[in-house]
Amino acid sequence: MKKRTGEEYELSPIKLWSPLQRRLAATGQTKGTPQQWIGTIRNLQQKGVTAVEIKWSNIIPALEKHPARPLHLDELLAFLKHDPPCELVLQRHVTDEYLPLVRYEKQQRPSELPAIVVRRGRREVRLLHYADRSFGLCIWLHVEVDAGLFGRNRYWSFSVPRGRKKLASHPVERRFATAQEAMAYGRMLVERMARRLATEGFVGQTRSRNHFTRYVLPGGANYTEWLITAPNLSAQYWGPHFDLPNIVAHVRSTERTTPAGARLLVLEEIQSDWNQELRALIQEARRRQPIDDAAVDSFDWDDDLQPPPFNPYLNHWLEVALRMMLLLAASREFSGIAWLPGRLHAERFPWANADGLKAFYDRIVPAAVEKLIRSWGAQLVEAPLPTLSRNFEVRKVASTKRWRVFHRESGRPSDEEFFDQDTAEVFRRSLEVPAVERIPAVYLSDEMTVDMRQHGLPYLGAVGPRQAVRASTA
Repeated sequence: MKKRTGEEYELSPIKLWSPLQRRLAATGQTKGTPQQWIGTIRNLQQKGVTAVEIKWSNIIPALEKHPARPLHLDELLAFLKHDPPCELVLQRHVTDEYLPLVRYEKQQRPSELPAIVVRRGRREVRLLHYADRSFGLCIWLHVEVDAGLFGRNRYWSFSVPRGRKKLASHPVERRFATAQEAMAYGRMLVERMARRLATEGFVGQTRSRNHFTRYVLPGGANYTEWLITAPNLSAQYWGPHFDLPNIVAHVRSTERTTPAGARLLVLEEIQSDWNQELRALIQEARRRQPIDDAAVDSFDWDDDLQPPPFNPYLNHWLEVALRMMLLLAASREFSGIAWLPGRLHAERFPWANADGLKAFYDRIVPAAVEKLIRSWGAQLVEAPLPTLSRNFEVRKVASTKRWRVFHRESGRPSDEEFFDQDTAEVFRRSLEVPAVERIPAVYLSDEMTVDMRQHGLPYLGAVGPRQAVRASTA
């Protein structure tokens, strides 16, 4: 039996490379005094090495303090390769804990009603209302045939026609006042079974342990929260969303297939808590008094402004996030990458700045992607993705701890109330109908995929000209 390992952060083998290290190694210069090397390194900016990487590498101050004796190229490369501050790591939170997922599906009403039966002296009809295929859970709707003083009484029951002994050693049939209570009871039985199996050492497959599954466009698979971190920085930043330091950017993704069969890595969200917090404080400081860009990290901040530590990607976090996702798509042989337009984010996060979301996902992200793929001659297109309609939304009932589903246009609420938002969200999705959403995308040709897998991408600076290819569409 597999031994439990619990939770951990799994490192991806995908990495961006250092232009400074590569360009310095390719100069042909093998020896020089510290001052000669300083001149060589500064001249590398003409070959695509950024001033940001040179500054954060700390190699210029180290050379200035070094004795005047000649240094070999290998000594400089060893210095640069030892915990480089600009190095980025792609991670995801994983677990092998057995966490079974119950998916209730609403059943269609039969064209003919089943036979009337008598239970507890009352005539009623029983209909299968919800069912879960994984564990054989059934939620039945019982409706009395004869109307009483307060109309026809109805209730729900729970049963497991097959495999009941796997869930519990005792009978599990119950009656409930609402379908939601019956579904919650079924989930509770499955969770108890999972805990029992865990004590016996049973574990599941290693998979992503995600925190924000609620904010995903319906229809995707393999939802993952990717964390791009800078582990070698001396100072640490802890953001509000994940228990991991120095997250330069995080990307939430799903895998989807177009009607034509193209597999796409869809970026559900791209965000940087660290750099967004930094930029907000810099803007506030500039509002109070002018700050030169070159001196912003050494600025004398007001006491009430406490900026987080600076990092090399203040103005480049979106670029590295897109490069990392493009490499991920190429390494896993996706047909391309796509991202959700701003209007979907505005719907998903009604408390956020809608105009800001639309500007970011409809203008800033496409511009960054176009700049990146220009090296291969690829172009932006639109991709059709099967999903669900968004005719309903979940809201909290005022002055209560319950949730209801409302029709977006009419504002009419559903009859059912729910004790938690996640259960209400499951019910909302059961009311939606199939739909197709067109979102911006980039398709990767075979040549483009091979080029990225063989040569990778730099973490700072221009990608440079690559073999021109014709981007396909699907």
